[in-house]
Amino acid sequence: MSTPTDWIATGIPGLSIDPDTLLAQVVDEDAARGAFATANPVEQVMIEVARGDVGAAAELVTETRLADPQNFPMRVVDADVVRASGDPERAIKRLRSLIDEFKDTDHEAVLQQQLGVLYFTVGDYHAAVTRFRLALELRTAADDEPFRIEISRRSLEAAQARAAAVR
Repeated sequence: MSTPTDWIATGIPGLSIDPDTLLAQVVDEDAARGAFATANPVEQVMIEVARGDVGAAAELVTETRLADPQNFPMRVVDADVVRASGDPERAIKRLRSLIDEFKDTDHEAVLQQQLGVLYFTVGDYHAAVTRFRLALELRTAADDEPFRIEISRRSLEAAQARAAAVR
């Protein structure tokens, strides 16, 4: 088990990704509370999911999508809310549909990354490796923000280690 100092930065104060689960967790509640107060709705959803308050996260998704049904970032985090609600297979189907819709666009990297996380959480480590590798390639080619490239790199490493163990 890793310690929070080994965790992966999310770019949201108070939130880090556990390298053992690849899920975001609140590591500093005061920082997360401060971030929540000034965050955009997508980041607020991510904080609520990390806190385990799936109901509040779902409510934020609903409110935002009512006002803007095609809000891309909210459509992505909506899949994570579905996963956190206990239906990862439905979340996978949603992300696969979004990948079909946004293939070869600037949005593909985040979708591949998120789909990799979902595959990782259901134990399909080989599929996760494929998605994380693609996300890393896309993010690197686009010269994405360093913390996002690091998330993909560390996620790929975690999935490769798990895939190697189940061969």
